[in-house]
Amino acid sequence: MKKKAMTQMPRALYVICLVILSFFMISPFIIPVVLAGTVALALFPLQARLVARNWPKKHAAALITLLFTFVISIPFLFFVTKGTLVVIDQLEHFSVGEKIQSQGVQSVLLTIKSEIIHAVQKVTDKIPLSNFLTESRLDQYFKSVNIFLLGFFQNFATSLPMVILFLIVMIFCTFSFLKNAASVRHFFQILFGFNNARMEELVHIFIRNSRQVYLSNIITGAIQSSIVATGAYFVTGVDWFLTFFVTLIFSFVPVIGASPMAFLFAVVAFFQGNKSGAIILVVVGSFTGVIDNILRPWLASSGESKTPPIVSFVFVIGGALLLGFPGLFIGLLIGSIAYDTLPIFWQEIAVDGKKSFVDLVNFEEEISKTEIEKH
Repeated sequence: MKKKAMTQMPRALYVICLVILSFFMISPFIIPVVLAGTVALALFPLQARLVARNWPKKHAAALITLLFTFVISIPFLFFVTKGTLVVIDQLEHFSVGEKIQSQGVQSVLLTIKSEIIHAVQKVTDKIPLSNFLTESRLDQYFKSVNIFLLGFFQNFATSLPMVILFLIVMIFCTFSFLKNAASVRHFFQILFGFNNARMEELVHIFIRNSRQVYLSNIITGAIQSSIVATGAYFVTGVDWFLTFFVTLIFSFVPVIGASPMAFLFAVVAFFQGNKSGAIILVVVGSFTGVIDNILRPWLASSGESKTPPIVSFVFVIGGALLLGFPGLFIGLLIGSIAYDTLPIFWQEIAVDGKKSFVDLVNFEEEISKTEIEKH
């Protein structure tokens, strides 16, 4: 036993040192590499269909990567960039308190702000909370939120050159992962020590969760945001693109989703005296909620998503606070994968621990029998 431990120690030290050095060298690109791996997993079923139709694996991987680059990645980058700049412009105008000449997002925000202050003041007349819920204090709270949101989107805007570099790395890694899918799977199967059945279960979970993040969330979010933005545009006259962009961001946040945006504009329409418009937006919000509860689970592999909404919510908010806008995707991805895969690894560790304990007991019994036979 001691000899075996002495033999294993240099191997363990070698592995630990090599892993630390590897992570140190690729640390600037860990996020795009991980995202590329999950994107490749989400697109792998499409590649499998092409290979089943006698496509060479390399050609299928190249075609899928090109489609991912020019149909999804580049348009999505331009969309996010434009949306970020529009939000920054609106927040900057709102922070300096410019006068509003026409209906738009700023007028809606000012309406919401004034109505909230008015409602809070009614409450404070009955409850002694006037020390920290005065109009000036509430105005200060709104400014603090505005400053936080402005910094959130400005940080992403200033990091756009790095985002483009990350996107390039991600595209090349996606092609490599798709092309060498079998080798990558074999590598991790050896690394984890899983049998074929356990590895198949793990791969299925990764594919399901990757599809949930990149396919179901984007498609359902785009549909919900289009419905909410269109309804809000015709009822309140707000900017369609900006409403669509903000609603799409909220659609990625579990528990909250896109529906509250429609209800928020319904409140605005009610305070503006447009009761019929408020009813329409309430119906729109309810319909987007139905879409969220039916279409999203179906796109995430027939409703197999197991991650509780509160877990996803915490990871999404944490990812956004740590990494900014990209954290909305990364946080949701890490949360769902961690929740679904950690029990598998824990079960394997428990089984290996039981085997080791049984082997140790058997070894001690054999030693005892040998000593008894000697005596």
